[in-house]
Amino acid sequence: MNRTVGLASAALGLVILALACSDSSAPDPIKPPADLRVIQLPQTHPPLVSDTVSFMAVKGQNAQGSIFFAGGEGEDDDEYVRLTISGNSLLAYPDGTPMVDGDSVRITLRVVSSDSILFQFEPSGLAFDPDHPARLRIRYNQCNGDYNDDHHVDQTDAEILGQMAIWRQPLLSDPYTRLGSVRIGEEDGIEANLTGFSRYAIAY
Repeated sequence: MNRTVGLASAALGLVILALACSDSSAPDPIKPPADLRVIQLPQTHPPLVSDTVSFMAVKGQNAQGSIFFAGGEGEDDDEYVRLTISGNSLLAYPDGTPMVDGDSVRITLRVVSSDSILFQFEPSGLAFDPDHPARLRIRYNQCNGDYNDDHHVDQTDAEILGQMAIWRQPLLSDPYTRLGSVRIGEEDGIEANLTGFSRYAIAY
């Protein structure tokens, strides 16, 4: 066999082998809204104390805001979503103006739909330091293991659990991007670092 042809055949074989071994089933990190499956809450979930929370964040100070499900007498009971900001997190206002110690901004977390694990964070465009990102935690325990909301807990739900992550949509016309997410099994929660504000969901 011609040496050149032999080397070319070997190289082609390696390429084919690499393609065959690649994980073609790996989830797509970017999806249009129509293709994203946002986790739904069951109709029996308790009401929210409020679907919106606002708080002031000051550069150089820690801050935190949470939305809760209500207990039997309407009090804060089961935490749904929590945003934690360290003193070094705030980087720039939505118009790009850098923030310095003492600068402040009013932050709002809002539930977009009472039936979907989907949130809008404002002001849109607020930027966080990538070295000191804000931390988002969302709990999905109200689903009680039924992640496709078909009233059955089965193998399909286990597969969905393995695919679930926090997804970000900068603008309503934009696709969603999957964030690096960490599941907290004992709390039925999921966390991700945020470098900016937009719309967030637990989805797959």
